[in-house]
Parts: sequence; structure tokens; C-alpha cells
Amino acid sequence: MSSSNSNSNRAINVAIINDSPYLLSILDDIVKSNNFNVIGRFTNARHALNFIYNNEVDVILLDLEMPDIDGISFIEYVLSKRFIPIIITTNYDESWLSKISNIGAIDFVSMNNKSIDELNNLIAQKIRAAYIMNSIISHNKKQSTNNRYVNYYGKIVIIGASTGAPRIVADILASIPSDISACIIVVQHMPKGFTDTYVSMLSSRAKIKVKRAEDRDRIMNGTVLVAPADYHLIVDNNHVRLEQGPKYAHVRPSANVTMVTAANMYGPNVIGVLLSGMGFDGAFGMKVIKMNGGFTIAQDESTSVVFGMARTACMVNAVDLILPAGRIADAIIRAVRGGVNERY
Repeated sequence: MSSSNSNSNRAINVAIINDSPYLLSILDDIVKSNNFNVIGRFTNARHALNFIYNNEVDVILLDLEMPDIDGISFIEYVLSKRFIPIIITTNYDESWLSKISNIGAIDFVSMNNKSIDELNNLIAQKIRAAYIMNSIISHNKKQSTNNRYVNYYGKIVIIGASTGAPRIVADILASIPSDISACIIVVQHMPKGFTDTYVSMLSSRAKIKVKRAEDRDRIMNGTVLVAPADYHLIVDNNHVRLEQGPKYAHVRPSANVTMVTAANMYGPNVIGVLLSGMGFDGAFGMKVIKMNGGFTIAQDESTSVVFGMARTACMVNAVDLILPAGRIADAIIRAVRGGVNERY
């Protein structure tokens, strides 16, 4: 995935927050040895926040446990101001980290039982991937600088879905009227080779056109675009782009990529929907949609096969309305028509 950031020739600015001077020094050496720029290093999280709010930080390396602000609260404070990709760097092992699903961080690195060379390669790779995400956002903001958001006479509905969600997506689309003033984009985690079968299944039940998304497809009311397996779907100025690039939240396609790029392009015209699924993809995206004035809906635990993605989004206060699966279609319709004012 190529970067479109106008500052792509400069070094990536990385802020490091860790209360261990030893780990701080190791991370500092790793970042610098890969030709990234350590724009700030902090053992105090509050000092780090003040700095991050007022400087051009591209990626944050964050410890989970800090003496003054815990890592989870720190992530919320950062996201309340603007989107910055955050990578958790900690001595907790992967099995423990996977249970908390990162609570909004884009990725994590366990520093436990790893050599310096292993950490060097792993952290450098994750910083580059995180920077690409930030570059996509910066590009979309630049494209819409004049009016802040691109004009679009309708809404953009982004549905993030994973384990246990294909039937729910089909049920939702079956209830959407043919004259809906919205383009619906479905980001379903699925293996290669299943996209066309999935699209056929959705088409058989939907009243509106459903198609496998292709590069440069236009965003149009009354159309459903399904992200193909193994490709991120990026929302641009009245069209979509397909790019492979690194995985985000360990998946491709990633709901985060689609939601974040849509929110930064279309602002309050975006409705985010997060359904049943394992992992934490979509939490960042839902948060960014809310930050840009959009509306977010999540499937509740009682009707989810796996209450993972939606739960993580709820835990970082990224959800306006949480509903059982059978009520989500109606909420989408009302949100498109401007009739939803409930808050979760």
C-alpha cells in the first residue's frame, strides 16, 4: 500500500511512553536504528499527553501500565482529540494481550522472551504499517480541506462483521428499502475465494443492488459494496479504492480502514455498524466516526455469536446505540433519515 502523505519523505515521528527507563532505552534504540524519528520519550503519561496534543506525532508506542494514567485511559484521551495509531509495547505475553483485545490500540508487541533482533524487526514492521494507516487519513483530510467534508447527497453506512455475522448482514440488507438514500459498504472477515459466494447470498435477499467492490467503484445511493477478501477497502472522494498492504488488527479487509477513511472524508454523513465477531477490529473506526460527528450502532451480546468486536468498541465509548440483531436494520433506516437521537 503506498503512502499518499505529503510529508512522506520525512522520517516517521514516533512517541515512546514507558515508565521503565530500561525498556524506554531499548525502544528508543530500536526506533532510531530503523531511521524513524523519536519525537518524544516519556516515563510520565500526563506529560506525554500534553506533548502529543501539540506536536506532529505519527505513531505512539505505549506501555499498558503507567503510574499516573493507565494505558486504556491514555488511548481514550488521545482518540478524544485525533486519530493516532497506538501500538502497545509491554512485557505481558500474547495470550494475555489477546484476551483484552488491545482496547482500541491498533496493534501490540509483547517484549517478553524476545531477542533484540526479534523486537527490532517486529516493532519496525508494525510502525510502518501503523504509519500507512495514518497516511491514508491525512490524505483524505487533505482532499477535503476546502469544505472539511466531501459533499454527498446521502449517507455512507459501514458494516463491520466477522464470526457469526454473515446471516445477520443478510437479514439487515433484506430489510433495507430499495429507495434508501445511502451507500452501504460491508467489510466481512472471510477467507479468499468466498467473496463471490457471499455476495450471491446477500443479493438473493436484498432489495438493493449488491456487488463485490472493485477498485474505483463509485459510492452511490441504493448500492451495497462488499469488500473482497484479502483487500482493504478505502473510501475516497465519491469512490472506493482497493489495496492489499499490511493487516490492521490482524485482519484484511479491516473495518477500521474503511470506517476511518469514510469518517475523515464524509464526517457526519457516516453511520458505523459493528456486528458479531472475534477480535477488536472496528473499535478504532467506530471511535473515529463518532469523533467526526457520525453515528454508531453495535450488535448486543445476547444476539452475538462472539461478542468481541462490538464489546471492544463499547469499552472505548465508541458506540451510540447497542441493539439486538433484529432491530439494527430499523436503526440504520432511521439514522439515514435523520431520525435516530438515542444514545447508548
